[in-house]
Amino acid sequence: MDNIMVLGAGIYQVPLIKAVKKNGYVAIVVSPAGHYPGLALADIWINADTRDKETVLVHARKYNICSILTTGTDVAVPTIGYINDHLNLPGVSYDVGRVCADKVLMKDFFRVNGIPSAQYEVVHNYDGLENAARNVGYPVMVKAVDCSGSRGIRLVSDERDLMKAYDGARSVSKSENVLLEEYLNGHEIGAQVVVVGSSVSQIFFHDDVVTPPPVSVPVGHTMPLTLEKDVSDAIQQVVNKLVSRLGIENSICNIDLLIVNQQPYVLEIGARMGATCLPENISVYTGMNIYDYLVQLSLGGLPELPDNGFCTASSSLLLRSHKTGVVKDIVVPDTVSGHIDLVELCLDIKPGDFVKKFQVGPDRIGHIVVSGTSGENASKTAEKLLNLIEITVD
Repeated sequence: MDNIMVLGAGIYQVPLIKAVKKNGYVAIVVSPAGHYPGLALADIWINADTRDKETVLVHARKYNICSILTTGTDVAVPTIGYINDHLNLPGVSYDVGRVCADKVLMKDFFRVNGIPSAQYEVVHNYDGLENAARNVGYPVMVKAVDCSGSRGIRLVSDERDLMKAYDGARSVSKSENVLLEEYLNGHEIGAQVVVVGSSVSQIFFHDDVVTPPPVSVPVGHTMPLTLEKDVSDAIQQVVNKLVSRLGIENSICNIDLLIVNQQPYVLEIGARMGATCLPENISVYTGMNIYDYLVQLSLGGLPELPDNGFCTASSSLLLRSHKTGVVKDIVVPDTVSGHIDLVELCLDIKPGDFVKKFQVGPDRIGHIVVSGTSGENASKTAEKLLNLIEITVD
């Protein structure tokens, strides 16, 4: 049997590991020890940090893997590119992985290649921090450069909170750099971009639900998203240029955008599929399992997706706690579990487990995915069912 390596064993890698095994491959999972649900599914577990590219390369050679991939996380992507380069495997390169996992390299790439994005400055210490913020202009986004899940990101309105936000970014980062970015006020959306070979095959636009500032964290998505033709065309031009200049190959990319006065600005690009149930949204919308598709794509195959015509609308939301404590009880009414439009209800926790007040993506305690006759209909159904689930935290 052929061996496929998956980096990460968290909740967002679980469906990918299952897809690898379902398609007849041996799932070699790289993850440090911990309470990661994917570990129990691994055919072979490598106890290692997914960022440790040299150690991962040793095991990739040992098991003669035919593919390496992940989903829902940026930190492992440089390692994927490193392995692809050394073993001549299909997929993103190490250079692509580095750009997509480091916000400073990413912003520099945007600027050099004429990709519309927010203005920014980079700081390394307290010296010049206030001047950099004034140059960018308040309010300013303070961002850790090498984290995912919205860790180390905060909107700062004035100098009073600047140092605290800077310290918060440094505390979760391995880099000495902190990014100060212009705050753009617009409509945040996303795009899952399927790249077959070196060409954009399809773009799935989706609406995003994010928590309010100062820390805006994605908590849900709805698909399809209908855009005005001139906006859609502008985004497609930017996406094609970005994929081409960056040199992305055989990947599904996650691109965050902001629409300001009908003009698209790229916030970030990840050379991996999105998190927060975006793969599930695509699967419902297209009628095919996108994880199966990703496995074939990672092997250098040319799998076909359904055409861009309307399929089935889908919406997803994260279950989250409004306070920190121990879960006392979880009540899922029959009106939720038996709802005709419910596609998936996943609970990461059980009574007796400790949960955190939701602040960043990993604080999630589950998710819900529903279908609908339209994006608006699916979104309303998801919110309605989510509000019926009772989670008591002491």
